[in-house]
Amino acid sequence: MSVYQDIRSVSPDLSTPDLLRLLIENRFAGKTLVTASLKASSVVVLKLVADINPATPVVFCGRGFQFPESDVYRKRIVELLGLENVSQTKGGEVEVLPGGYDHCERMWIESRNGLGRSYEILHLNQTLAPYSCWISAVYHIPSPPQFKNRVDVESRLIRINPLIRWTKNDIRAFMREHELPFHPRAVRPKPAPYLEEQAIPPSYNY
Repeated sequence: MSVYQDIRSVSPDLSTPDLLRLLIENRFAGKTLVTASLKASSVVVLKLVADINPATPVVFCGRGFQFPESDVYRKRIVELLGLENVSQTKGGEVEVLPGGYDHCERMWIESRNGLGRSYEILHLNQTLAPYSCWISAVYHIPSPPQFKNRVDVESRLIRINPLIRWTKNDIRAFMREHELPFHPRAVRPKPAPYLEEQAIPPSYNY
């Protein structure tokens, strides 16, 4: 049985914290990376990871214009959770390693005036190269059809979607239970013309 098959076989019976602990402390100790944004779902994952091992490497993903309050919020979350190994990336790592796969996160990037957004792909091939397990927690855009399980395999990487079982209400409840602050732009009303243009509630670039 492969490592992937082993984890897939036990994961259905594990809670999200227990699955993350199995990966971070046991199966992939020192070989696990978390990619995150500043959305509430990412903050939930970061809280769960920090409770297991705050030295787990975390890479915040972003591209293009970043709202000034995002930098303040990111620093606040890092300090609040006690994360010890944090970096940032704008992607752009398009070169695929020999025999590998193009590992990406998908994000909405909002314009400076907040009246529009664009879809961006962040290539993370070099960032992920030293690792064997990828906890993918940006959560801007739903995963592609080929990644619909909590545990998937992407070339040589075990790719984890830790909150696939969680609803928006679960995420909000967790944030409130643990007194985790929401990004200020997530609770700020958007201009009426922007809201009228969108068929779904807007996602923000943070």
